[in-house]
Amino acid sequence: MNHFFEALISEGKNKALPEAFDYFGKLIGSWKIEYVDNSNSRVIKGEWHFSWVLEGMAIQDVIVLPGFEYGTTLRVYKPDAHAWDVVYCYTGKIMRFEAAKQGDKIVLTNIEDKRRKWVFAKIEDKYFHWQDVAVKEDGEWLVNFDLYAVRI
Repeated sequence: MNHFFEALISEGKNKALPEAFDYFGKLIGSWKIEYVDNSNSRVIKGEWHFSWVLEGMAIQDVIVLPGFEYGTTLRVYKPDAHAWDVVYCYTGKIMRFEAAKQGDKIVLTNIEDKRRKWVFAKIEDKYFHWQDVAVKEDGEWLVNFDLYAVRI
């Protein structure tokens, strides 16, 4: 099994990935998280772990929300398009997103439902804020879930 991890994990970002498109590099490491369901104020505590993979041209994570959801995301940089493809997998589901910067935010738009977005509203060295958003008919964003993370 160690051979698998050695082949997957990378020591850092590949030099071919331009700094201007290193949207997710600050996430590398482990985080304590609070996942807040805004419909009922339920808070689930968990962890989120990020690593460079695939020769530093991708970032993979594992999110652990005990009793709610375990999942993994693969973010792959496409040098020819200067863009990121993102795939999230959890039990029985796969979701695809395209990632783009919008001001200070990183917005991931669901390929199958353009009204569904995941947003890294803020990423700092020891803290980040993530949101699961639905865009209403009038263009207003409805935040379904907020996630607050503190570096471990």
